[in-house]
Amino acid sequence: MIDRFKRSLPFFACLFFCAFGLNLVGQDVGFKVIQPQGYVAADSFYSPGILAGGTLYISGQGSRKPDGTRPPGLAEQVAQAFSNVHAVLKGAGMDFGNVVWMNIYLADEHDVADMNEVYWQTIGQSPPARTVLTVAALPDGEKVEINCIAVADTIHRKAIWPPGWARGPQVDPPAIRAGEILYLSAQGGRDPLTGKQASDFPGEVRQALDNVSAVLKAAQLSMKNVLWVNPYMSVGGQYDVMGKIYASYFEFGNTPGRGTIQVVDLPKGDHIAFSCIAGVDLSKRKAIRPKNMPPSHTASPGILYGDTLYLSAKDGFIPDQGIVTPDLELQLRQSMRNLLDGLQEADMDFSDVVFSTVYLRQIQDADRVNALYGKFFKSRYPARSALQQNFEVHDEAAEQISFIAVKHSSAGPADKGARR
Repeated sequence: MIDRFKRSLPFFACLFFCAFGLNLVGQDVGFKVIQPQGYVAADSFYSPGILAGGTLYISGQGSRKPDGTRPPGLAEQVAQAFSNVHAVLKGAGMDFGNVVWMNIYLADEHDVADMNEVYWQTIGQSPPARTVLTVAALPDGEKVEINCIAVADTIHRKAIWPPGWARGPQVDPPAIRAGEILYLSAQGGRDPLTGKQASDFPGEVRQALDNVSAVLKAAQLSMKNVLWVNPYMSVGGQYDVMGKIYASYFEFGNTPGRGTIQVVDLPKGDHIAFSCIAGVDLSKRKAIRPKNMPPSHTASPGILYGDTLYLSAKDGFIPDQGIVTPDLELQLRQSMRNLLDGLQEADMDFSDVVFSTVYLRQIQDADRVNALYGKFFKSRYPARSALQQNFEVHDEAAEQISFIAVKHSSAGPADKGARR
């Protein structure tokens, strides 16, 4: 049971690394799975990396060495996690300079400083947009997990800085523009010009959204260009407060895809932060809404930008009825059904999914979730991360899944067989 559990988690890709390098395995036109030599696909339920066109989506990587051991100290574990990320990048002919968007999950808020020290020693001269979160737990007792998105084209990769915002050798860029896509670092509720935090939670929400707007403006965009948002809150009971303010920044029925996640802690004592992805060309942006879901003030089920679909996080609710069962597996089936509704509305299915984040109510649920989750993917597994976001283990909506999917133009026989 323990061995199967370990194999099923995305950041244990490093357990299968051989001593020398990675190989690139093609699946069909436009999609390549980045995987180690000797990698055994059975029962793993993830791909270490998916290269879709020129964009690489990397699964959450933890601190296991290729031989399966874990370094003893936090700094060494973080360094190993970055080494594992780098191995997947190398398999696609990339380096840290190709990374445009990175999420770092920590299981202890006291580890942020040590993580940052390793980060800035490792990441190089062109750091990505970044989000750092403290969560309740990571699989197998991991203390760190790192996922990211990278692009092959670095010529059109540019850091975005609003006027007057602090710069420095160890300051995250507010955003990275890669061609037509803008990836934002998490924006919290502090004034970037003064460093002062807003006096209350509503004020933090407004300041954080104003910061998002300022970054977009610096890239000559607006809130209309936002495709996908993750609002991260470190406090409970404020969902409606955040949602009411949030809705005032977006057009009704045309809001971005969204996954609102309550975490344990945010850096610098912030209580809210927004991590976003935006698209430059509004003519390519289309809200995707299945017929069983009414327009919303706060989130579209998904946003299609060109061939890429950003789906809101879904839990086990039944439209117009809410969550009707406490059973984990039934909730998961409904979550996947809700995600499939969005995929099908964009003429896609599970074979198009490239990037998945699985939020668990309890980390102990991971093995049960994996066993069922894996049955929905017939041709390839997407890159994936898994985590327990907070300690609210009795929250019936805590189990959530979000997707990024890319419509591929040439489906192989396995893909066609998976389509329904």
